[in-house]
Amino acid sequence: MAEGKTQKLTEAMAAISQGDVQRFGEILLADDVVWHWPGRSSVSGNHRGREAVLELLAGFHRLTGNRLNVKPIDILEGEHHLMSFTHVTADREGEHLDVIMSDAMRFGPDGRVVEYWTLSNDQAAVDTFIG
Repeated sequence: MAEGKTQKLTEAMAAISQGDVQRFGEILLADDVVWHWPGRSSVSGNHRGREAVLELLAGFHRLTGNRLNVKPIDILEGEHHLMSFTHVTADREGEHLDVIMSDAMRFGPDGRVVEYWTLSNDQAAVDTFIG
């Protein structure tokens, strides 16, 4: 059944907003997860494996000096997939990012995310912010 995915995502997003990247991974990510990051920034592309994804997320915290806030707005849950619309704000060196991200996740049989797609309502702003 689909039960539990929304709660897992909510807990994982709270962990990432507190800078606890490892906890995010423990709660949500399969060992062989693939995260598809869009755009033309230095991190665009496919990140394969939990450690690679955790490094991607840790990099966001380094970039922002831990001024990254991720808050789910709406979550749509199915049997094998979850879709989240998330308000993301971040600050770095006088720059401010304020976007809505849409995150689609496919869950494996163990209840962890095996594939994760991210899109933004303003990908150019995200790309510029990340560099």
